[in-house]
Amino acid sequence: MSIITLIRNVLGSYFSSDMDVMSDEAKKIFSNPDDRKKYIEAVEKLKGTTSKEETIILSTQEKITLVS
Repeated sequence: MSIITLIRNVLGSYFSSDMDVMSDEAKKIFSNPDDRKKYIEAVEKLKGTTSKEETIILSTQEKITLVS
């Protein structure tokens, strides 16, 4: 191993967080540009209406319902 790799590992372990902000499911959604767009549009739609739910279909054909 190079000294740079060792330093990176030490600094990474020192500064890394044990707590992820996003769930694995959210990471999957936001890693796909089309799914991310659908999700954000659904959130914006919920903000602009009195509707309480918005269902979207992801690229994997999985349905998710956002609830406000």
